[in-house]
Amino acid sequence: MTASRRARRRPDRSLVIHEGAAMIDPLWWVSVDEGSGLSARRWPVGFFNGDATDNELTSAEWDGPDRIRLATRGGEVFVVALDPETGRPGQQVRAG
Repeated sequence: MTASRRARRRPDRSLVIHEGAAMIDPLWWVSVDEGSGLSARRWPVGFFNGDATDNELTSAEWDGPDRIRLATRGGEVFVVALDPETGRPGQQVRAG
């Protein structure tokens, strides 16, 4: 399953959440899509492995036009800043 959320005030930028599984463990990959057409770019932001329920991704949302907030079931919160021009994340995060 894949979900996509457009950034407020940035129609050229989307937060993309891909959900999958490894046998019985839920997995989530989070990325940012910047631009459209042939010039579109996808930047990886995070990976969450739900083999331990504390690492399950419970929310992924925009926290401004250039910032993403990701939270796990265990209460860990990651705030990732994006380059305002390119959308490239300043870091990649991982849980699990």
